[in-house]
Amino acid sequence: MTADDSRAEQGAARPDSVDDVVTEMRAILPRSDLSSLQLVSRMLRVVRVFEQRREVLLKKYDLEPWSFDMLAAIRRSERQRLQPGELLAATLVTSGTMTTRLNSLEKRGLIARSRDGRDGRKVQVRVTPTGRRRIDAAFEDVLQCQRDLIADLDPGQRETLEDLLRRILASNDTNTAIH
Repeated sequence: MTADDSRAEQGAARPDSVDDVVTEMRAILPRSDLSSLQLVSRMLRVVRVFEQRREVLLKKYDLEPWSFDMLAAIRRSERQRLQPGELLAATLVTSGTMTTRLNSLEKRGLIARSRDGRDGRKVQVRVTPTGRRRIDAAFEDVLQCQRDLIADLDPGQRETLEDLLRRILASNDTNTAIH
């Protein structure tokens, strides 16, 4: 019985492209522990698959991944308004990039900028009604895309995977903002 036959009997996932990489690396570095390669490579590939699907999906809403992320950051904020500095922290881009992106979103009618009522030196960014409708609709489709990505996992497997990924992220994340 081969390893693939054994996996199939146990209901395990069928081999994937990472298995090929691991096999090749074992031939080069037979004494190396490749378990991290197996895990991290799979995490990265899952993220890439999702990002590719999300990018295609967002085109339907005339959004790019960055514009979706910025609109979602504002939308989920408690005040539904953020200052550009708060958006910088949430999206991890440079101030020059932020200005360019805000200009683009404002030109498209998806955000509006206004002076803070308490401190006129500060600017508040809010999602316009048009932007709100677009981000809410796109968000529903992104959630469905995520559900499709994990559809082969049963609820227990999803919970286990979530817990394990949370543990990895909690011990390595230097920025707790979700983007």
